[in-house]
Amino acid sequence: MPASKASPVGRVPRARFPVPVLPVRVAALAVVLTAALTACRPVRPPAMPAVAVPAVALPAVALPPLPAACGPAAGADAGTSSLAALPVEQPLVTFDSAWGIIARTHWDTTYNGVNWTAVRDELRPRAAAATTTGALRAVLSDMVSRLRQSHFSIIPREVADASGARTGAGGAAPDRSGTIGAEVRYLDGTIVVSQLDRGGPADRAGVHAGWMVQSVNGCPLSARLARMPRDPDPRRVALNAYALATQALAGAVGDSATVVFRDGQGADRAVTLRRAPALGTVAKFGNLPAMTAQLSYDRVRAADKTVGVIRFNIWMPVLSPQFDAAIDALRDADAIVLDIRGNFGGVGGMSMGIAGHFLDSTRTIGTMVQRGATLKFVANPRRVDTRAQPTTPFAGRLALVVDELSISTTEIFAGGLQAMGRAQLFGVQTAGQALPSVPERLPNGDILYHAIADFLSPTGKPLEGDGVRPEHVVPLTRAALLA
Repeated sequence: MPASKASPVGRVPRARFPVPVLPVRVAALAVVLTAALTACRPVRPPAMPAVAVPAVALPAVALPPLPAACGPAAGADAGTSSLAALPVEQPLVTFDSAWGIIARTHWDTTYNGVNWTAVRDELRPRAAAATTTGALRAVLSDMVSRLRQSHFSIIPREVADASGARTGAGGAAPDRSGTIGAEVRYLDGTIVVSQLDRGGPADRAGVHAGWMVQSVNGCPLSARLARMPRDPDPRRVALNAYALATQALAGAVGDSATVVFRDGQGADRAVTLRRAPALGTVAKFGNLPAMTAQLSYDRVRAADKTVGVIRFNIWMPVLSPQFDAAIDALRDADAIVLDIRGNFGGVGGMSMGIAGHFLDSTRTIGTMVQRGATLKFVANPRRVDTRAQPTTPFAGRLALVVDELSISTTEIFAGGLQAMGRAQLFGVQTAGQALPSVPERLPNGDILYHAIADFLSPTGKPLEGDGVRPEHVVPLTRAALLA
């Protein structure tokens, strides 16, 4: 149970964020973020014929030039595939396979108002003309983005097949698994340290939560942020900024980075940090990239009450026994807080098992709606502890802390417990990207990550788009982090 710095109770903004940078590689993080960032809010025009969504020619916008210190890593393509320049064979086989998978499995036969056949007819000639792996990936990414929904992306095979070993050789994605031991958030137009690993590189160097990240290795973060796509949804802006900052701060384990922070008194401090391995357990699920899964818990006293605080950063099976053990350790607490801010989701089925720790009867936490079929997510009470002894589910008060980086399975879980009145939610509106999805291998070896269903809360409300809105809106602020 790795320790981390910050008090998890009292004012909600002080509750700790998940400790590690989520995936083993920033490339793996980029896959998750790309699936979110390329998705527009769902558009379902009633009683309107499906129409093709052509490529829109937007007026040219002059982007501010990047300082020379930023180098190629400052762009959106940082840490991308080393195989993109390879020649591609039979591109139409891969294109037709990807198009056909979505045509067969998309739950909405109007394809969110998109003429899916017209999309194929428009993009197929571009796919046929692709001569490199990167060019074909660009066409495929364009195709899935036309659906304007979350959980559609193309995962490069070298990223998907990475085992988590820290190597950049043999065509694998370069090692970017090292972390400075600090989690960040986008607050008021700047990147702010929101959490420190206790004993990690940044903590040992005297960095504090609330400090702003000004530059990394001479490249101002403001230059990177200025090049973000314009978006009216602040949740997507926060997600995009988080991706850019995380990519900038990551690097190979053992490498050093000089980071300029602005402290609470407004002074700039240059700190050289040697990147360390991310905390947690490397986990791989199916064709998805390897990621680092981490869970920790604490028992604290507040207002003469005992409060258990559990944090975990991703829904991976390796964390299930750890969560069970945490519940056993906190079963006598007066209340439990689950801090699931920054939890990007994972295996959807885990939401049922985790929910069972807090329910005294069989309940449905939501419904997955596929083409011609529905699947209810049913949570059964957990009546046996980790020692195989009879027990009762936790009956005390339950609070969930969420933010705009609470995505997918996290939203399914939070939305279900909120709708049935079992938990109160604190924080800010979640990402609204909650479509059940699966990864499938394409003929060229890349992975098509695609949604196969809509998901409805127990009240019948779709979680895609609006997400989950906390009853208690408590945004994170720099002032609270500095306090």
